[in-house]
Amino acid sequence: MDPNNKIQNNQETQELIDAYLLGTLDLEAQTDFKERMKLYPDFRALVKEQKTLIRGIEEHTLKNSLQDFHAEIVENPKRKWLSPSWLALAASFLILISVSTWAILSNGNSSQKVFAAYFKPDPGLPTTMSTSSNYDFYYGMVNYKRKEYGEAISHWEMLYAANPENDTLIYFLGVANLANGNARQAKKYLLSAKEKPESAFYEDAQYYLALALLKENKIEEAKQTLAKSTSPASIVLLKEIKSL
Repeated sequence: MDPNNKIQNNQETQELIDAYLLGTLDLEAQTDFKERMKLYPDFRALVKEQKTLIRGIEEHTLKNSLQDFHAEIVENPKRKWLSPSWLALAASFLILISVSTWAILSNGNSSQKVFAAYFKPDPGLPTTMSTSSNYDFYYGMVNYKRKEYGEAISHWEMLYAANPENDTLIYFLGVANLANGNARQAKKYLLSAKEKPESAFYEDAQYYLALALLKENKIEEAKQTLAKSTSPASIVLLKEIKSL
């Protein structure tokens, strides 16, 4: 992909962005993609919009077998009624519920209480199981959505060993380790993700990194991590931990 060419918002572009977000581009294609994101703000915005749409896809059920799960995805390929504005409203509502619950149930703040109130694993990406070459990534995502975090980590660590620069793997390995109770290992991956400002997962990585630091009672480091973040979730979390 030549970064000097303007990009058209068409089916080919959407498929390319999907491939990047799902971590299925090879290293050369990833490099070209990131260069395009740096050069064109409109393209960056398009990537973020597509990420929002992908992340908003909800599977009604997660089948016990991969064959049944694949059939479910084929029958419901993309739910385009989930607009970015609707998702933003839903996210704000969830944040409000989280803050309200925290205010009612807690008697005094602590880093562990804040972590417990604000940590919720990333919902993950759609598991299309479309090609055999991506089988391990999608298989791991199925495990992740079933909250089988250890199994997901095992799948993804093998892929990470072969491609340690993959933004998607780095991010989800961080979140999966945090969900699995290993804040130290989560911090390792999320610190790496934080060094990739061009990534579509950059803002989310900062949020989860701050939570990993809170889990280790590193409050000041968590504050520094969130200081320049612009995501609504990070702003709310920073406001909460300022009183610690």
